[in-house]
Amino acid sequence: MYFFYSLVALIPIMMIWSLFLLRKWSLIYRYAAINVLVFIIYFYLILFSPLHFFAQDQLGLKKIFLFLYIIFIHAAGSFIFAVYRHYKSTPHGNR
Repeated sequence: MYFFYSLVALIPIMMIWSLFLLRKWSLIYRYAAINVLVFIIYFYLILFSPLHFFAQDQLGLKKIFLFLYIIFIHAAGSFIFAVYRHYKSTPHGNR
């Protein structure tokens, strides 16, 4: 269970670090807006949509855990993109 808590704690850290790495990129506002929009879509589809991914549990914990894992995967993908974009745009001698 501590592994899950560690992953959840990394979500805001990776998102903030991604924005920091991309701060000089001209499309940073579009990137942030798309990430917020994707978060809202994930939030609605997993937690409030009539689609049932799992058999119904009493507390709805499966949906919450699925939501957090998907957000973690998205944050990790965004972080990898930010690292790639940052090092692609910096000159090789200025690292």
